[in-house]
Amino acid sequence: MSDRLRIVDFSTHLSGPLATHLLGELGADVIKVENPRTGDGNRGEFIVVDDLGLMHLALNSGSRSFAADRHSPEWPEIIAACARWADAVVVGTRPLDARRRGMDFDTMQAANPRIIYAAVSGFGEDGPWRDLTAHGQTIDSYAGLVDILDDGTQPRTRPGWRSTGTTLGGVFTALAITSALLRRERGFDKAQYVSVSLWHSAMWWSWRDLTMLANSGKRWVDYSDLGSRYSLYRASDGGVLLVAPAERHFWEKFVDIVGLPQDWKGVGNWAVSGMDNGGGPDYQHERIAIAGRLATKPRDEWVGLFAAAEIPCAPILDLESALASEHAATNAAMRDVAWGERTLRVPNCPVRFGAGPTQLDMPSALTGPPDIGAHNAEVRELWGLPPAP
Repeated sequence: MSDRLRIVDFSTHLSGPLATHLLGELGADVIKVENPRTGDGNRGEFIVVDDLGLMHLALNSGSRSFAADRHSPEWPEIIAACARWADAVVVGTRPLDARRRGMDFDTMQAANPRIIYAAVSGFGEDGPWRDLTAHGQTIDSYAGLVDILDDGTQPRTRPGWRSTGTTLGGVFTALAITSALLRRERGFDKAQYVSVSLWHSAMWWSWRDLTMLANSGKRWVDYSDLGSRYSLYRASDGGVLLVAPAERHFWEKFVDIVGLPQDWKGVGNWAVSGMDNGGGPDYQHERIAIAGRLATKPRDEWVGLFAAAEIPCAPILDLESALASEHAATNAAMRDVAWGERTLRVPNCPVRFGAGPTQLDMPSALTGPPDIGAHNAEVRELWGLPPAP
């Protein structure tokens, strides 16, 4: 028997498939159980090449597909067989709907007393919102995360805004499953029900603001207000860079490199946190002086000078530039996917393993996203089911 982690994924669209895709990239054997008529709803979402959807390519590559009709007389047998085989199952629906479909926790536990059952739902099992139908941005709306432009006409989200709850919920689901597996390996020899709420995940994303609100009634600071020593500036070529010489040893070197007055080196309050961001009106003259000095050289020249002095600094890149960087290539930010005779690319899981820092594994190519039911015959044999009639 393979020593790979065995995952069965009943979920569709984003959060559950993202969780199992991450686990698959980390070595798990992932089998998706899909509706034989339409499969995972990801399949047709945002076509990126030919008839291949973005979500299907990004989240289902590397998995196997088993198509089964939940209205079939064979469905209870399929549920029992997959539960016996699996270390963990992922169900992306409300508990009420899971019971209706015969894939609830009690049913899975009866087949496998050690099963890890990950329930991914919009709003969790408790509270007045638990039965609401969740759909993408509705999660973020209830979590106070939707950033809107409202100029008195049609309200709309700000350009570039991305929903958070569905993606972060998938990451938390993968983390929860691995934690439950460790607990099992440490001797907890019973079934485990793992609940992940997408709304709670979205709320957690605001952990700084939530901590401030809960304890002081105030919001956390806005990034644009951090101060003169943690701010964006424009260089002579129009490029923008972020400088962050907030600690005293950084600030003293920064004063020399930028050419600020020498007596400014001792100006700052580093006693409380070790940092002084240069916030407040007392530092406004400093912001003006820094802006004037940084406007005398091109962006990348400043970045090189600060990097050589080990002062925190970064050019403000767009996504295209970040993807095209040598660093992205060296660190395998993207992973190859074999799809027919083509090689496509998807974002790579940011975790690597190795015997040491100079012996990290590089990712191999993933198999392409499967057709609906492409692995029915081999999965039936694997699960001990009779051949399809």
